Amino acid sequence: MFAFIIRRLLSLVPLLLGVSLLVSLLMYLSPGDFLTQARAAKDIDPAIIEQQERQLGLVNAEGEATAWFVRYGHWMANISPVKYGPWVGQPEEGLSFGWPYFGESWTYKVEVFTLLKQRVPATFILSLTSIFFAWCIAIPLGVLAAIYKDSIFDRISALLAYAALSIPEFFLAILAVYLAAITGIFPEGGRSSVESEFLGLGARILDYGYHLILPTVVLGIGSVAGMMRIMRANFIDYMQAEFATTARAKGVAERVIMFKHVLRNAINPLITAFGYSFASLLSGALLVENVMNYPGLGQLIYEALIREDQYVVMAGVLIGVVMLVFGNLFSDLLLGWMDPRIRIEGGAKNGASGQKANLVWLVLIVIIALQILLEVFAPSLLGMIGLILKYIGLLLVGLLTVACVLLVGYIVVTLFRRLIGDVLRRPMGAAALAVLTLLYCGALFAPAISPYPITQQNLGKPYHPPTSYAWKDGALHAKLYQKEAVGSPTYIHPEDATAPIVWFSKSESYKLFGFIPMERKLFQLDTEDSAARIYLLGSDATGRDIFSRLLHGSQVSLSIGFIGISITLILGFIVGSLAGYYGGTVDFVAMRLVELLMSIPGLYLLLALRSAFISPDFSPTQVYMVIIVILSVIGWAGTARIIRGMTLSIRNRSFVVAAESMGQCVPMILIKHILPNIASYLLVAATLAIPGYILAEAALSFLGLGISEPSASWGLMLKQSQGNMIVFFMNFWWMLTPGLAIFATVIAYNVLGDVLRDIVDPKMQTR
Repeated sequence: MFAFIIRRLLSLVPLLLGVSLLVSLLMYLSPGDFLTQARAAKDIDPAIIEQQERQLGLVNAEGEATAWFVRYGHWMANISPVKYGPWVGQPEEGLSFGWPYFGESWTYKVEVFTLLKQRVPATFILSLTSIFFAWCIAIPLGVLAAIYKDSIFDRISALLAYAALSIPEFFLAILAVYLAAITGIFPEGGRSSVESEFLGLGARILDYGYHLILPTVVLGIGSVAGMMRIMRANFIDYMQAEFATTARAKGVAERVIMFKHVLRNAINPLITAFGYSFASLLSGALLVENVMNYPGLGQLIYEALIREDQYVVMAGVLIGVVMLVFGNLFSDLLLGWMDPRIRIEGGAKNGASGQKANLVWLVLIVIIALQILLEVFAPSLLGMIGLILKYIGLLLVGLLTVACVLLVGYIVVTLFRRLIGDVLRRPMGAAALAVLTLLYCGALFAPAISPYPITQQNLGKPYHPPTSYAWKDGALHAKLYQKEAVGSPTYIHPEDATAPIVWFSKSESYKLFGFIPMERKLFQLDTEDSAARIYLLGSDATGRDIFSRLLHGSQVSLSIGFIGISITLILGFIVGSLAGYYGGTVDFVAMRLVELLMSIPGLYLLLALRSAFISPDFSPTQVYMVIIVILSVIGWAGTARIIRGMTLSIRNRSFVVAAESMGQCVPMILIKHILPNIASYLLVAATLAIPGYILAEAALSFLGLGISEPSASWGLMLKQSQGNMIVFFMNFWWMLTPGLAIFATVIAYNVLGDVLRDIVDPKMQTR
């Protein structure tokens, strides 16, 4: 046991090294730095900027920009017990000894460790309370749903689980703030009241707990749904296990079987996932903290990324990795205590793996050292190598695109055609498919359906309510509204103020599908009043039609998920199948790369990659493509790990051995024999993973780091509604319709994924 704990803690060292190197490189690659805005300002003395550059370590004594590894060396030297001045925080010359020093925040002008002491406890407590809340709700509901399978309770709990999984956390946070604002029952944000510093210890703790209620519920509600579904499935499986049947034959009471034997086995996956869920909550906390103004680690790292505050970002991400490792360690120990069959050993039987690990890290150090030497002594050669790698990368991207199209085409055409009948015979599957078909048709024909361009403003009609209709003179008319008074937010409808709706009328020219010229819209108003508008879902702060923006935004939000999952599947299949087929060193190196990517909280890595590879002068199309690539890079690791496990189980089957004996090459074996056997999983995984891409894009746009004006996306529209608090106080509910669109899309995909999983996996069938 002790040896196991020591070995796990020692493995933290290379993991932290790899993560810190990656984060440092990404921060270096990001355009600009902390002083970018100061350089653009005309009223700031350049001498002051130069002084700041030297103080922050951005340039050396000669005024030349310092390389990323020099900055990284400064940082590593200061977090080690042995320090060397005059690097950051150490003005003395020579060697010295002291406590780890994480540097000084460029934004707050205080030590990073001081900021972490203020923010980490808040996020740590929020994550713990969210997990506790999720477990207390999910485990009982999952057990009851399994015991009363196919009952009304089971169906209602499944519906609630779908709903909870489909609501974006930031949208739920907006609704929570809205609830707090109109009821006054809960605080609208913050960690404590203004007067908390003057309260006693007990009253202060109660005040902190009172402010934790809404963030805890918002952050934990999504985990409740996933845990409940896992608990239900495992409980049903173990209810029919041999040990349960044996216990019944011996006359053991059913209550004892359920809660003493079945429950202890069914809860194992939740315990195993504790570490990863604990660290992943840090990513979710970022959005919740941002909306609810909760001063935690997530909000700190987000602000640091925006302001290029490198030392804060690196320290914050490393805190997330440490929490992941300790969470996984705690879950393994708890799993060994809960399940007597599991033995935690820390012996030396893994010596071969240790040697491989040393080899991997040696190769990594050699590559870094080679890059440093080239950048110091032969920067032109390094630039040439970079140019060659760029064109090789473009070629690989082209080949990858073709492979993605072929793979997706194979899965959709071959499998979905075979399964479409089974899907349509299930009411839930037919309903989900109908909703998705409607949404994607709306996205495809958005220019023809939307009555107005997304940039067309009507400053005289801000926050216009949804239009009402009347049947008049044998035709459908739209009621026309005007403001009750100048500057008033209230609209009134003058009697008989209507305009007929005409169908397929001539309009301004546009291009359908991007290349077909068209001059007709589905519907418009027949009126000479240029200010008259038909607002199906109301207007925003500048009078733009929300319905039109919602349709055009669906083109971004829906296509990102479909394209992103295509790239993810092909990357996951290539890496996972090769690792599972070859095993040995290939498997070890691939899985260490996967673990490195999975060690960094997903949203932090997403934000770092976005900052590194999206320039401020990028067009909306370029931003769109880069976001797709970034989401795919983040998402393929988990897919590769699962495909690797499935390949390992298929690797030694007779048909694979027969193909090898016939001399077939490895690519043909993987494509012709292994791919068809895991294609069903890929189809299910795709439908279940697409919502994650939609939510990720919405989160980026909501944070102001994704799609920007004049384009539209659902996340950007929600950001605009959340930025104007007047939405909540004046009850302009139609501004929140993009959140409902995200909800409908995600729940439809989740339902379709579950239906497909029931079809392809007989063990999951409940009816």
